[in-house]
Amino acid sequence: MKTYDLPNKYAQQAMRESNMLICTHHKAGIFDDGDPNHPKYNNGINYATGKPLTIFGYDTDKFLRKQY
Repeated sequence: MKTYDLPNKYAQQAMRESNMLICTHHKAGIFDDGDPNHPKYNNGINYATGKPLTIFGYDTDKFLRKQY
């Protein structure tokens, strides 16, 4: 792992920008940051249900309801 020795000005700017991004996501109702089980980090598999997030581009539950 490579680390960088940034001047304080740039390190503080990076922290402010990342914090602003996280706050913006939270205000929009997006809470997936740091969640290792979120489907976007696990090849589209929702480990809470064991199902893929989408099947052929459709929501899994809706697709399966149409099939059965």
